Amino acid sequence: MNTPSLQEFQQAFARHLRNPSRVKRPEGVPKRQARIYQDLLFNNICGFVDICFPVAKSLMSEVRWRSLCRGFFRHHASHTPYFSRIPEQFVQYITAHAGSLSIPVWMPDLLHYEWIELAVDTDQANLEVTVDKRLRMNPTLRNLAYAWPVHRISPKYRPRKPQATYLLVFRDIDDSVRFIEVNAVTAQLLNIIALGPITTADAIATLAHQLGHANPDALQLHGRTLLADLIQQQVLFGKLT
Repeated sequence: MNTPSLQEFQQAFARHLRNPSRVKRPEGVPKRQARIYQDLLFNNICGFVDICFPVAKSLMSEVRWRSLCRGFFRHHASHTPYFSRIPEQFVQYITAHAGSLSIPVWMPDLLHYEWIELAVDTDQANLEVTVDKRLRMNPTLRNLAYAWPVHRISPKYRPRKPQATYLLVFRDIDDSVRFIEVNAVTAQLLNIIALGPITTADAIATLAHQLGHANPDALQLHGRTLLADLIQQQVLFGKLT
């Protein structure tokens, strides 16, 4: 009988820990010790998930939420060694299997929105503010579009109909994560600026062209007011030109 290599043993033990009711323990591993490892790993995974998704968790019973965590633990093949990436992997798992999980249709969007706060908070981008005649994005900015009003969902409010929602999530120079709701046109303007540093006039002119706006000069005036506010809030860096 061939003795399994260390890697083969680790893989067999991992398969058992993920799904002990269906995968036998490797030979030589005591049942009690295996159960301790299983509980330790599962509880650690749940701990990272619970912290990142407090709203989603509050909308389900403890049993149902733990069932989602158990499915993630058993079936998702995560390829990152970083604990901080576990919530992102959870979002990917739920999104990929949403149709078979008996969850609200807006749940994947809500989970993504909750995870974004962690993603922005841990973003390593340099937030150094420089004086520039062209506009550039705050490098931590996420310009998000959802089919549901995810920022309003709570135990007291569960949407029944889709509602296009545009949200900005970013970190300011004081390292605080901030959230701003905007409209579709503002989101479109920011997508133009995201393509590369651009002057105020050129950004607004491009938007006017994309919208087929009947009065580009009037849009320039309104756009400059909007961009000044976004600069003040640190969504954008640079100055009006």
